[in-house]
Amino acid sequence: MKNTVVLFFSLLFSNFLWSQTELSLEEAIRIAKSKSVAARLAENIRENKQFVYQTFLADLKPQLSLNASLPSYSRDFLEVRQPDGSVRFISRTQNTSQLGLSLFQNIPLTGGQLSIYSDLTRFDDFEQNFSAYNGSPLSIRYVQPLFAFNPYKWNRSIEKLKYEESRKEYKFQMEDLSLQVVSLFFNVIDAQEEIKIAQTNLSNNQLIKSIEEKRIILGTTSQEKLLQIEIQVLRAQQAFKAASATLKTAMLNLNILLGTQDDQVLKLYPPTQLMFGPKIDEAVAQREALENRPEFIAYQRRRLESDRDIDEARKSRNQASIQAVLGFNGAGEKLSDVVNPIKDQQRLSVGINVPIIDWGRSKNRIGIAEANQKVVAYTIEQEENNLRREVLNLCGNLQLLEDNIQLAQKTDEIGLKRYQLALEQYQLGKLTITDLNLALSEKDEAKRTYLTALRQFWEAYFQLRKLTLFDFLLGSKL
Repeated sequence: MKNTVVLFFSLLFSNFLWSQTELSLEEAIRIAKSKSVAARLAENIRENKQFVYQTFLADLKPQLSLNASLPSYSRDFLEVRQPDGSVRFISRTQNTSQLGLSLFQNIPLTGGQLSIYSDLTRFDDFEQNFSAYNGSPLSIRYVQPLFAFNPYKWNRSIEKLKYEESRKEYKFQMEDLSLQVVSLFFNVIDAQEEIKIAQTNLSNNQLIKSIEEKRIILGTTSQEKLLQIEIQVLRAQQAFKAASATLKTAMLNLNILLGTQDDQVLKLYPPTQLMFGPKIDEAVAQREALENRPEFIAYQRRRLESDRDIDEARKSRNQASIQAVLGFNGAGEKLSDVVNPIKDQQRLSVGINVPIIDWGRSKNRIGIAEANQKVVAYTIEQEENNLRREVLNLCGNLQLLEDNIQLAQKTDEIGLKRYQLALEQYQLGKLTITDLNLALSEKDEAKRTYLTALRQFWEAYFQLRKLTLFDFLLGSKL
């Protein structure tokens, strides 16, 4: 029975590996970007922002509208005072129909609005059997605010930056998703490696136990050492069960993020082939971060918005506008009377609104806007410095992390060889169980350190990609 546990766990582990689907880090990231809920959400948000921008552009284009009232019928009694002072109620049955077509265009350069419209009205009195027409075949109206805040001029620049910001934000979300995949990917790799370590340790401890049992018979060892080995066997079994549970959880989390089946078993391979020979150029990383990051677009937008608020506060105090209308109209009992003979129609109006006493309200509004502008400027400067510093730190750390991987890999290889030699020495009776356990602990720790170094490197690399939105392997923007 002493080998039953070893056989059981070996078969379980073999079946576990046999049913797995192999997956690399690059493939995992590709799957996440195409199938995951996070990717679909980011895509939906990007499309929504695109529709918002297209709606804004559509608002700047000429708008054509049709309005009609067909018919507006009424039947009632009208109070009519007679010459002698009495009142008579006269029945009336009338209908008014109206049809109009208008075209208007906002002028972003000046903030005015130009409109061209045409309308026709027909009146019917059924009691008197009378009909009449009134209409304006063509009228042109222009309304121009004077010395006023022009929202169209500001919004054209701000909305364009918002749209560009949303496009870069989508790329940023995709790279953030890649970073999440790296973290969960290595969680699974760590759990897989813990299972391998536990399975190997369990097998070796079973072998050591068998050796000690033979030595007990020969009288060359003590019962205390055998009990110590039995404890190690039990601990190895516990470690295997704990690693299996951890792997199941890590696998579930990765599958959820990838958008694959929750019960799909994956066999992952650590990305051991590093992509960089020369050091990443810090100047290139800084430049790409400035050009590609959505935050830097947001900084431009926030500066423009603060400037807009100051302009609005300064110009909202005195409001004036001029409106001019030039058109042609006509009226008569026949439809042809609307256009023949035709008469011109001219209107001109000027409105002004100047507060005489506002108790400093306008001045305070300007002061608030200017103070907010300074807050925005200082905040942006601090955020820019933080981003630049983070990019520089990552560029410097990547080379160090790559060196750490090479050292950790050599340590892992040496630790494995040392343990194998220690195990052989122990079997020959030339090494104590304490020294063997020390070699075992160092071997396991070296493997974990190597995987940790790999994780740190790839997380730093994808963090740098997220900060710069630049592919340093291909040398191109994302």
